[in-house]
Amino acid sequence: MSYESSVPNKVLQYITERETVSIEDIVRDLKVSPITAKNYLSRLARMGTLKGISRGLYQLRKGDAVSIKLSPELSQLAQEIRELFPMGSFVIWSLSMLADYAHYSISRDIVFIETSKILSASLRDALMRKGYRVILLPEDRDFREYAYYEERPLFILERKELYGLAWLDGNFVPTLERIWVDMFYFITRKQLSFDPSELGTMIANIINREGMNFDRLLRYAGRRGLFREVLILLYELKRSGSRAGRKIPEYALIGRRETFETILRIAHGAERE
Repeated sequence: MSYESSVPNKVLQYITERETVSIEDIVRDLKVSPITAKNYLSRLARMGTLKGISRGLYQLRKGDAVSIKLSPELSQLAQEIRELFPMGSFVIWSLSMLADYAHYSISRDIVFIETSKILSASLRDALMRKGYRVILLPEDRDFREYAYYEERPLFILERKELYGLAWLDGNFVPTLERIWVDMFYFITRKQLSFDPSELGTMIANIINREGMNFDRLLRYAGRRGLFREVLILLYELKRSGSRAGRKIPEYALIGRRETFETILRIAHGAERE
């Protein structure tokens, strides 16, 4: 099922213009059935765009002190894709979308386009005809060597993950938490040539600017198979006493602190031998 067919653009536009929205609102103003309205709102809640605040009533997730944005180049590329495939579904983002939270500018960028298996090959061919350097289903070598490419590469991934997306300027783009977790995934699983310490700088700056949704971070990390690793990272950061560590709320670690303390004591005991 495509992103647009799951939640039509007119529904997304209607919701983004309101602080709260109910099933009854959708039924009355958009002339759909109650079950259809409920399905739309439930899907957006699972994506992290909405949060339920009472039975049948949802609130748009707003108010982050930090936010994502598309560069003019990325917006232009998204427009080209929509013109090529008006009914197509895709998510677009790049490494540079976290550049505002890094120490240094990201010198070599990668653009990621997530789409369905049905569309991926056709999208690759169409973009290559336009002169883009496109890699469908990049391998570890591509993640490791992308900095040596003359042009900025476009990596096409066959994914239909709906969680952790935001609707921005007519496009689905990942939230900060999702981008950060995906970069962690690519560094640790795909040999992405990116300094891990800089990834640490990014998460610290996002936290320091009160822009981290820890629930979304951990939920998406779980969907990526990284829940324990990200949780341990948060624990170590909080234990460090750094500015960012002090801003990590207790609820993010609740029920797990004693386990971590036990692991540390075991490790310290082993270090003495």
